[in-house]
Amino acid sequence: MKKKLTKNEYLDSLDPDNLNLEKKDLIAFCNKCIKEWRQNKISNFKYIAAMSLMIGAISVTPENVLKMVWKKILLWFWDLQYENALANNDKMLEQFRKLSKIGSG
Repeated sequence: MKKKLTKNEYLDSLDPDNLNLEKKDLIAFCNKCIKEWRQNKISNFKYIAAMSLMIGAISVTPENVLKMVWKKILLWFWDLQYENALANNDKMLEQFRKLSKIGSG
């Protein structure tokens, strides 16, 4: 018999931004990046070190915390992309920046 989901569990199951991977999948991805970067260890040393630290952090972080952090990263990513687009000096975006200022006023 399948466990009945709570309302929040059901809504989370519909959320495309939920992390469906497990720790082992995240660590495998990190190791794949490190393997690629090791082709040029000297130039990529800082990336290898950072990703190694990331593996350590993932290993000690509880599964539910990873899922919440994942959701926040995605939300922040879209916000950063929006801010980055507004900061672009492209003339086409000039009108958009003006509309953005009017809409936030």
